Amino acid sequence: MKRDSEIAIIGAGIGGLSLAAELQLRGVPFQIYEQAEQLGEVGAGIGLWSNATRCLSKIGIDDDFWTKHGCEVHKAEIANPAGRVLSHCDVRPIVAKLEAGSYIVHRADLHRALAEKVSSDSLSLRKSLVNLEAREDRAWLRFSDGSEASATIVVGADGLRSRVRSAVFGNQAPRYAGQTCYRGIADLRVKERHVLREIQGDGPRAAVIPLDDRRVYWWTTENVPEGGVRSSADEKSHLLRLYESWSFGVADAIEATPADAILRNDLYDRPPLTSWSKGPVVLLGDAAHPTTPNLGQGACMAIEDAHVLACLIAECGDPADAFSRYQSVRKARCEAIVKESRRFGWIGGWSSPMAVRLREAMMALTPEFVVRRTLEKNIRPSTPF
Repeated sequence: MKRDSEIAIIGAGIGGLSLAAELQLRGVPFQIYEQAEQLGEVGAGIGLWSNATRCLSKIGIDDDFWTKHGCEVHKAEIANPAGRVLSHCDVRPIVAKLEAGSYIVHRADLHRALAEKVSSDSLSLRKSLVNLEAREDRAWLRFSDGSEASATIVVGADGLRSRVRSAVFGNQAPRYAGQTCYRGIADLRVKERHVLREIQGDGPRAAVIPLDDRRVYWWTTENVPEGGVRSSADEKSHLLRLYESWSFGVADAIEATPADAILRNDLYDRPPLTSWSKGPVVLLGDAAHPTTPNLGQGACMAIEDAHVLACLIAECGDPADAFSRYQSVRKARCEAIVKESRRFGWIGGWSSPMAVRLREAMMALTPEFVVRRTLEKNIRPSTPF
């Protein structure tokens, strides 16, 4: 079977579905190709700052969704394991100024909401890309089931290990950040409903973040070599030992999570590409600029990418012009986020006693207005459309 379309989107994650919803809103035809057998997302939370929620509101994911599924962030803090808050920032004046809230939500809820904005006829599942041939004005795709397709625009929205990126720009390995991350969802009530708090220790870091009145999303990081693996039970036991004395309910959240529901992922990013497009192929989200999650901006950047790219595809008659303008709007911002996120994770992962004391002193001495200014810079919507 061969299928032709004007736009082929490879990957139906948050970035790919956001682009599809934006294109559908503008009446631009497309087809999404997703390798999974069914749509779904991992059991973890996700932060959506004002820059992303402003874009999502344009496709109908607005107050009704956040009321049902989101926990609004009112305060951001950094603390140490003993329970001392080192740095704090009231987020509410920022989001009021930006006229767009910031929320924590279950990834699956957001993914489902995006999928509902896209026509089922435009989605092809069980399509794992095995070959891409791109010429000046058209690309040909072949999938593992033997089917083929062609398109005048191919958007690689297929994540960190993007096959589209590898086919067009080469198969360079991603850059390990020196940390692995554990994540989970636990049935646990917390007193502080709207606080986003990162706890930084002598290497390990953690957070326990409310999703609603009865569930929390938690994550931890650890400075370890790349590629480590344990059994599910051993992973949970290891984490309970590592965080048993930490404040703010870290061990309670881990204990309340089934061992087989704890996710482990090494953290990666990539050095910047010179260009995000070549011929009829363009990259979006983690395929273009994968980042560590330390600023909570990975999905937000993909959502912003999708909004800008959809606007320009709809506006420009020439794909090359759309791609050039898309890159000029997005590239510097995304590269700055990747760089700052890696730096924040590096500082947060300092492990020597002297370095930890220095970090805590710097945090404690930084005025709130400086923290607020930095946060506002990162979450301010930067799309010109």
